[in-house]
Amino acid sequence: MREEEATNAVKFTVLLFGPLAEKFGTKTLEFPLNIGTTIQDLAERMQIAEMLGNGMKVALNGEFCSPDVEIPDAGEIAFLPPVSGG
Repeated sequence: MREEEATNAVKFTVLLFGPLAEKFGTKTLEFPLNIGTTIQDLAERMQIAEMLGNGMKVALNGEFCSPDVEIPDAGEIAFLPPVSGG
């Protein structure tokens, strides 16, 4: 069963910037999640989904994308909070 479970998961890297890096205490995280998981699902699991509606951008493998995109195996997701200047 473990072998089957391994094939039903994707492993990917999350890049965090600004206040998100501060919140999580790191700039990178690695997650194993089920195949079919979207970026929105990931944001909800990380408890940052509300930020997606408040100007946070998301990129997959260096390209801006929608949160409803499915995360591929070995993908790289970047959460980019809005920058506030002063």
